[in-house]
Amino acid sequence: MQMKTASRRKNNSQRGNALVEATAIILPLLGLMFLVVDLSLALFTKATLQQAAEAGVRFAVTTRLATGQSYLNDSIVQVVQQNSLGLLNGPNGACKISVNYFNAVTGQASTGTGGDVVQVSVGSYNYAPIGILKSASPISINASSSDVMESCPLAGCPPVTNPSPPTCP
Repeated sequence: MQMKTASRRKNNSQRGNALVEATAIILPLLGLMFLVVDLSLALFTKATLQQAAEAGVRFAVTTRLATGQSYLNDSIVQVVQQNSLGLLNGPNGACKISVNYFNAVTGQASTGTGGDVVQVSVGSYNYAPIGILKSASPISINASSSDVMESCPLAGCPPVTNPSPPTCP
C-alpha cells in the first residue's frame, strides 16, 4: 500500500515537468524562427533596392525621358520608384534616391552627357525589424549601381537636372 502511494506522489510531482520542458524548447525555437524571418525580410529589402537601382541605371544609359517627365534625373527617379515594390513611394522615397554623373576618363563629377558614367544610389533606407529584433535600432540599407551612358541622340541629350527639384523633408 505504501508503494502505491509513493508512486502516485512521484507521478504527481512530474506532471509539470512536461510543461516546463516544452516551454524551454518552444520559446528559443520561436525566437530563432522570428530571427530568420527578420533577416530574410532585410535581405529581401536589400535585393529589391539593388534591383531598383539597377533598373534606374539601365534606363539612364539610354538618355531618354520617361513618359510625363521633362528631366533625365526625374525620369530615373521615377523608374527606380516603379521598380522598388513600394519601398520608395512618395516624396520621402524619392529623397532617398540620388543620381550622379562622372567623367569616364577623369572620374570627376560631370553634367550627364553621353559617355559619362551614371551612378544611381538608394541611401539610408531604414528597415525596422518586426520580430525578435523589434527593440533593436533600424537597419540602414544602401544600394547603388553604375554604368556608362550611351552617346546622345542626334536631337541632343535631354535636360538632366530639374531647376526646381522637389524638396526633401
